[in-house]
Amino acid sequence: MNPAAPSVPPAQDALAAEHAAVYAYGVAGGVVDPLSDDGARVRDAYAVHERRRDQLESLLRGLGAEPVAAEPGYALPAPLTGAASATRLAVGIEDRCAVAYAAVVASSTGDVRRAAVDWLADAATRGLGLGAAPTAFPGLARPGQPAR
Repeated sequence: MNPAAPSVPPAQDALAAEHAAVYAYGVAGGVVDPLSDDGARVRDAYAVHERRRDQLESLLRGLGAEPVAAEPGYALPAPLTGAASATRLAVGIEDRCAVAYAAVVASSTGDVRRAAVDWLADAATRGLGLGAAPTAFPGLARPGQPAR
């Protein structure tokens, strides 16, 4: 295995998180006003997560692994009824992705690690912008919460 590449399991987990993020942001886009600030945030996040999904698929293929496929659908933690519930969903998405990116950071070096650090910082920053509570070390499981 290339020493600059992450081990396959953390990269597969990050890809699975991206598949779920793309799905969830797609659902969120259906309940927010597309002309509102919330609509713009959802569209932007959807595009970011699509790009990351594609990057992770390429990375895994480069490692000789078959990328994990997206599920046909994902269970959402609560019904989406409007902008407030879509925002809560988005905070959870970014947190889950940050945890996955942190595992890629821990298992990689070089360019892959730099990219994963950027992804982690972006997820943490996006989460804060959506109202997530700041944490000292984004992407790490918090006390009292199960690891993802």
